[in-house]
Amino acid sequence: MNDPVKPKRTYRSSTRADQAAATRAAAIAAARDLFLSKGWAGTTIAGVATAAKVSPETIYAVFGGKAPLFAEVVRAGVRRTDPNTALLDQAGPRAVATAPDQRTALHLFAHDIAGLLSNVAGLMGVARGVAGSEPDIGKIYRGIHAGRRDNFGMVVEALLRHGSLRSTITADEAVALIWRLTSPELFLLMTEIEGLSPPAYADWLQATLD
Repeated sequence: MNDPVKPKRTYRSSTRADQAAATRAAAIAAARDLFLSKGWAGTTIAGVATAAKVSPETIYAVFGGKAPLFAEVVRAGVRRTDPNTALLDQAGPRAVATAPDQRTALHLFAHDIAGLLSNVAGLMGVARGVAGSEPDIGKIYRGIHAGRRDNFGMVVEALLRHGSLRSTITADEAVALIWRLTSPELFLLMTEIEGLSPPAYADWLQATLD
């Protein structure tokens, strides 16, 4: 005879997990909007809680504080529509890694990174503005830039599978070049100040790296 208790427990457990995920997503979305519109100083846990329709205690319980909440907002921006998959395992980077030639790899990379920067460059601008006065944010800011540099090793490896790099540039120098050209700061300069669209930035990046 089937035990009717176990399915009920599974259902309740699943419901709680769904509610927790929904609360987390709502808090991240609310925090993103506030960080971008009000900056670091203007964004408070109470404000995020109100916008997400939860209590401040819930925000603290889920994220631990304002700085770790900010880190999760950036992580969500980086992972875009696939929050449970690490960046290099997502479709865009995988397509770069398996591209049939260097030109295709550069095209795919340039347009994928332009989309990613559209999501996170503004947040990085918020972090940069307070990195010197907020040690926790400074650590997050530097960590993100270090992670960017590590990730771009995959791009250079993809290029090397189909031939040598241009001129006498080494693999490490190529990683550093890509890291600089795809900085959130440069992206914001070119899109917000110069007025280029993200696709136009992607075309520029591809031409510069080609």
